[in-house]
Amino acid sequence: MKEVSQKRNIILTLVVLAVIFAVTTVTVIILLGTQRKPAQDNDLRLTADEIVSRVIKKMNYNNLTQISKQNISRYYEIPEDTVTDYAMYISGRSGSEVEIACFKLKDEDSRSALTTAINNYLSDKTSTDTSGSSAQTASSVTVHYPYVLVVIAPDCDTAAKSFETLLNDSLKSGQN
Repeated sequence: MKEVSQKRNIILTLVVLAVIFAVTTVTVIILLGTQRKPAQDNDLRLTADEIVSRVIKKMNYNNLTQISKQNISRYYEIPEDTVTDYAMYISGRSGSEVEIACFKLKDEDSRSALTTAINNYLSDKTSTDTSGSSAQTASSVTVHYPYVLVVIAPDCDTAAKSFETLLNDSLKSGQN
């Protein structure tokens, strides 16, 4: 009788351990499966040029000229090893000044150095602007990691919102 009782206890213990192991395994699998990877902005694969082009199109800006990558250094002193991609477009007409530039940061550590370079450019631009158009034109810097959008335009806030919408929509739709 003792022997049968011991066998039953051993079998019962093994069954309980197997059930605990199975429940734990299923729980871990479910948790890993349902745990969404947080939307990381660096999953975006848009080029800086695509971003600027789409903002320009959404804002109905006309007569903007693309500045070649080699010539962007005439405007911005981009610190070495801070960006992996960049694009810039400017208007050719005085009195309706529009500039849009987008930079793709190499990493989060590069943000401070690039922000300093952008602020220096905007400060220099404001201090050297003698056309009187600065009253009509504003500037904004919008960061949606890894992208930084710089807009100088009468409606720069709207352009910045277009940029945010573009990137958020791209993340949602997976078209990155």
